[in-house]
Amino acid sequence: MKTKTIEFLRSKDFKFIRNIGQGGTGKTILIKDEIINEQFVCKKYSPIYEEDKLKYFNYFIDEIKILFKLNHRNIVRVFNYYLYPDQLTGYILMEYIDGLNIVDYVSKNPDRLNDIFPQVIDGFSNLEQNSILHRDIRPENILVDDLGIVRIIDFGFGKRLESSIDTEKSITLNWRYSVPKEFEKKIYDFRSEVFFIGKLFEEILVEKGIDNFKYSSILSEMIKPEYDQRIPSFFDVSRKILGNTSEGVVFSDKEISVYRNFARDLTSLITTLDVNTEYITDIDTVTMQLEQMYRNSMLEEQIQNSNGLIKCMIVGGYSFRRENHVSVQSINDFVKLIKSVSDDKRKIIINNLWNRLDSIPREDYANDLPF
Repeated sequence: MKTKTIEFLRSKDFKFIRNIGQGGTGKTILIKDEIINEQFVCKKYSPIYEEDKLKYFNYFIDEIKILFKLNHRNIVRVFNYYLYPDQLTGYILMEYIDGLNIVDYVSKNPDRLNDIFPQVIDGFSNLEQNSILHRDIRPENILVDDLGIVRIIDFGFGKRLESSIDTEKSITLNWRYSVPKEFEKKIYDFRSEVFFIGKLFEEILVEKGIDNFKYSSILSEMIKPEYDQRIPSFFDVSRKILGNTSEGVVFSDKEISVYRNFARDLTSLITTLDVNTEYITDIDTVTMQLEQMYRNSMLEEQIQNSNGLIKCMIVGGYSFRRENHVSVQSINDFVKLIKSVSDDKRKIIINNLWNRLDSIPREDYANDLPF
């Protein structure tokens, strides 16, 4: 059966508001949809140099692909795109962020830096989770709106990693900062991006003379030039931030009991983890999967699939004890807890679970292969 092509023939009209800027591969304007009374940023692929048109067109297409994979409050949203390959041009319709770049925002709101830092890390942690390198880390690409919400923008040089590192290095303007040691080996990965985000915040602290930044110890670990001595990922930076924010958060005796029962049951199942096994970082995904586990066994005393419970929390190899069991009530109570508490508490709970999983021995399962 031949697939039918659906054509939307009616053109859409927008009102031009103003020019926003011109970059190396295109220009952006602010436009308005007067029917729904909303403003959008329209980015047109239009390199400054005509000879670069063909060279960077695929980067423009890659930017569209990247943006459509992302859905995070600290990353700019994309609404639509229009491509004209025959003319080597196209347009991306994006969210309009009425705000300032991070340096200008902190200049006017120095007391908000402690709120800005975790948001930037959350945004880049989401990119990391989706295997996307930004590769253009500079103040102009991190905006903050009037409500103090961070948005990471401009993925024109972004890249979805097929392997763990990008041997092309960064082709961007990161050279405004000193470069890390791995550049000598032509390595650019998420540990490199941790370094550049750290250098960006270090620059802000020095230039603005801010001395009450509560994440200074974390920052010092982010900007170590030696690759092996630096915090390896934004996920690990997020966990260290959670350690700072747990102060002052109080849990009730019942909440503590529910958490401990579930954490004990979960970790009692697992004997070892593979060295490359990772934790599922999206709390909503974990909650949804646990809820499904409960539904599948809600008429039983114990869950029928311990293996499935482990997979709600981790991605990768592991070994487990088949003789151990987890009560259905323990899972149900934990799901209710996660869904009822504040976002700060949810993060602390999940981080404590990761701390428990950290204590489980790691083995390199690849070395066990018979060839």
